[in-house]
Amino acid sequence: MKFKNVLSKAISIVAVVFVIVSCDNDFDSVGNEVLGGVNFEKDVYTCSPIAHSRKFERVQTSNMPGNLIGVYNDPFYGQSIYSVLSQVDLERYNPDFGENATLTSVVLNLPYHSTETSTSSDEVKTYSLDSVYGSTPIKLSIYKSNYFLRDFDPESGSGERQLYYSNLISQVDENEIITGDSPLYTISDFVPSSASVEPVVPRNDSKVDDKEVDSLQLTPRLRVEFPIDVIDVFKTNILDMQGKPELDNANSFRNFFRGIYFKTELADGANDGNMFFFDMSQADITLRYTYDKEVTEDNVTSTVSTNGEFKINFSNNIINTIEQDPSTGTVEAGELDANNEGLIDADKNLYIRGGNGFVGTLDFFNNYVEVDSNGDYVLDENENPVIIENPSAEEKKKTELDFLKDANWLVNDAIITLFIDDSKVLGGDTEPERIYIYNLETGSILIDYALDSTRNENEKDVINSMIIHLGRISRDSNKKGEFYQIRITKHIIDVLNGDQDNVKLGISVSSNVNNSTIANGIVLEKDENDVVSENDEVIPFSSIISHEGTVFYGYGSEVPDSKRLKLDIFYTKSKN
Repeated sequence: MKFKNVLSKAISIVAVVFVIVSCDNDFDSVGNEVLGGVNFEKDVYTCSPIAHSRKFERVQTSNMPGNLIGVYNDPFYGQSIYSVLSQVDLERYNPDFGENATLTSVVLNLPYHSTETSTSSDEVKTYSLDSVYGSTPIKLSIYKSNYFLRDFDPESGSGERQLYYSNLISQVDENEIITGDSPLYTISDFVPSSASVEPVVPRNDSKVDDKEVDSLQLTPRLRVEFPIDVIDVFKTNILDMQGKPELDNANSFRNFFRGIYFKTELADGANDGNMFFFDMSQADITLRYTYDKEVTEDNVTSTVSTNGEFKINFSNNIINTIEQDPSTGTVEAGELDANNEGLIDADKNLYIRGGNGFVGTLDFFNNYVEVDSNGDYVLDENENPVIIENPSAEEKKKTELDFLKDANWLVNDAIITLFIDDSKVLGGDTEPERIYIYNLETGSILIDYALDSTRNENEKDVINSMIIHLGRISRDSNKKGEFYQIRITKHIIDVLNGDQDNVKLGISVSSNVNNSTIANGIVLEKDENDVVSENDEVIPFSSIISHEGTVFYGYGSEVPDSKRLKLDIFYTKSKN
């Protein structure tokens, strides 16, 4: 029911503005300050959702805003291994490498996310690494791929982009990807280092294409100088192909040189590992070579050896593969078993985890409530509607949403509180700092996201962005997580006013709640005939590129009242 007079509308606007500009969780004074305490009283209405955990076997991992490589052990959910398959492009097509081109070195550069912390008197810089998790060595192997990645889906019939998923390795057999038995390079004990990297060519010691080389230290990165036999691979596939159609354009080259595969494994004798998040578009393979060039000086022409440089970039189809082993966690057998729709009832616990893990689904106000023979609501001792646990067809007359609309309250605030089950979660660095809520049907943000004045576009400080709508984890004195609070005041007001459909909401972990990562991937599931197909469900990329997980208390009667999953609606109403 809509507010029916000018006073109520004015009060609503003032209350919403107050919520947007204030981070204070204490809303006791809102009603009195706005209304002067005359003929009005304030109260709180608490409701529980119909909630489930949605379990995914596979999710879209192509076209993401970043990627992960490494091994991560979640104390509860178990181990995940992240590898990457990427296409590559030439920095320019139909290249001319000059006469008698000879390849001298091939270097892979994959920068980490890092921050410069200091510079010494002799200009040596030090850095700290961002988005690196764990410090136990892993085995990292780099292969030339033999698997062709299509740009368009031939089965769509409409030229739609081909999507790739987290289960690619198990789907196509890794042997279809790896070219030959031997990798281009293997690091048996890889751990990301925060040390700066000296350039291959010493500064001011040489020239490249007649330009002075004056490279400063490189930021921390995975840097691989390939050995002689691998240099021959790039000579055969790049320099020796000069003038041939394989190097004419991107489509021809991608079919000829199909990509690079970064395979992650546990190091020998290790049960743990490390993992890092990175931007593959910043990586490259640099080819350095010499060629003969005619130079005329004092009317004398001679041939001199000149240094050249050519880059191969990672682009187009870049796919994360994710292999998960829940047996390595502390989750009890059968605890995460889902029904045929991939749903786990959240009566006891709500599970969320990044990667191809879990998201929570929240369905508010759709419980049926009791009404008497006159159609009036039956209220309990707190003047709240009586929820019908298993309504018959005759009892399905009015819902909790009908009651709230008819109450005609002035909503001051609406907060979802999710309490962490500390009997299942280890705490500390293993807990996600942020979680995210979204429209489960469309994947879109809620209106409260758009209205949050604390949005911080500084990518180095995303932890403190969007903290009114998406509150950070609240920790105890031992740094163990206790709960998260998500404010959805404007969304609830719009639902009660009829300006917004009462859609189901999704809850996910998030590595970055800023706009740059609020895009969506497609979920891939099997139908009743065990046929894989895309459905209409989406999951935020910010969840897929997150590795952490947590466990919340559910909404059921077995959960203590003080820990139960709930939505609190703070409201003001007129005194009768």
